[in-house]
Amino acid sequence: MVAVQRDSVPVLLICLVLVGIGLVMVYSSSSVLAAVRFGDSSLFLKKQSIRVLIGITLMLGLAQVPMHWWARFSRLIMLLAFFLLLLVLAWGQGPAQRWLSFPGVSLGIAVQPSEFAKLAMVLYLADVLVRKRDDIHRFRRGLLPRLLVVASVLVLIALQPDLGTAIALGLIALVMLWVGGVRLQHLAGAGLVASLGIVLSLATSRYQMQRLRSFIDPEGDPDGYYQVLQSLYGLGSGGFFGVGLGNSMQKEQYLPEPHTDFVFAFVGEEFGLVGTMVVLALFAAFAFYGLRIGRESGHAHGYLVATGITAMISIYALLNIGVATGLLPTTGLPLPFVSYGGSSLMGNMAGVGILLGVARSASAGSKRSGRNERMVRARR
Repeated sequence: MVAVQRDSVPVLLICLVLVGIGLVMVYSSSSVLAAVRFGDSSLFLKKQSIRVLIGITLMLGLAQVPMHWWARFSRLIMLLAFFLLLLVLAWGQGPAQRWLSFPGVSLGIAVQPSEFAKLAMVLYLADVLVRKRDDIHRFRRGLLPRLLVVASVLVLIALQPDLGTAIALGLIALVMLWVGGVRLQHLAGAGLVASLGIVLSLATSRYQMQRLRSFIDPEGDPDGYYQVLQSLYGLGSGGFFGVGLGNSMQKEQYLPEPHTDFVFAFVGEEFGLVGTMVVLALFAAFAFYGLRIGRESGHAHGYLVATGITAMISIYALLNIGVATGLLPTTGLPLPFVSYGGSSLMGNMAGVGILLGVARSASAGSKRSGRNERMVRARR
């Protein structure tokens, strides 16, 4: 299990490099907006830097938590996530009611419960797929109760409304169920029902339907396609090596909220194709080492937790980049570690901390096994 411990170092370094890139791009993309709106060009950088420090502390702390704790408390964590999602429907803030702010907090701290829910779902499925491994191939007795839990979470998120996050969590759940041994025909059935749910959500939501129409027919709805169009302008103008750090034209308030969902466009504009390929390579390397930590963890629970967290970050990255490059309809999902935002950043860094804990647990188990073997030999 020494290899597992070695794999945790690249995962940590990749996370920190992506966070560093995020700080640079948040400042570069938001400086004009922050200066015009708040009179401080570095406002968003300052806020994100504080969140990074909190996230690093959280990540290193969670890396020390024993894996059996996550299994023991996974259902409680899932219940807490469910409660927060109910709470945000009743008292949520923002245009889409996705945030909860705490009264009496002078710093204006707000959290997005869906970011906590995605990690809670990973921990819950990892635990239940191990505990119910003898029944999970049976639909009614094994799979259906788990699908109902997942579906409840997805429906609550879709009602915010936040269909993009619901789709992302659904994909993460499907990946975990697949690696957890669920039959393909059962997964296909679940995917079909989920697809019908997406169609129903689109049919009952005017703004989501408008996003889809803009994607299908950009010329017919140029206003709805505006963000993606500006993103493509930015990526195209960057060429091979980019226009240089701080020289973006899109940040001159051509692209609304440039430091959030479309920050990848600024990577392409300022650092060119080379910069975008570096970011893609970092996410690919993260997926490689994350999956390898799971594969070499030595126990099913660690394997599922590592796979779920790796899928969580990789799927969000793929969906965000797909939107920024015009390959997918706008979803509103952030680019992990890079986009501005506290809940997303800290949720992902918490996930990395748990992933590092899988590696640490496997390494510690290997050392204990080695000591036991040496003691047996000494007695002989």
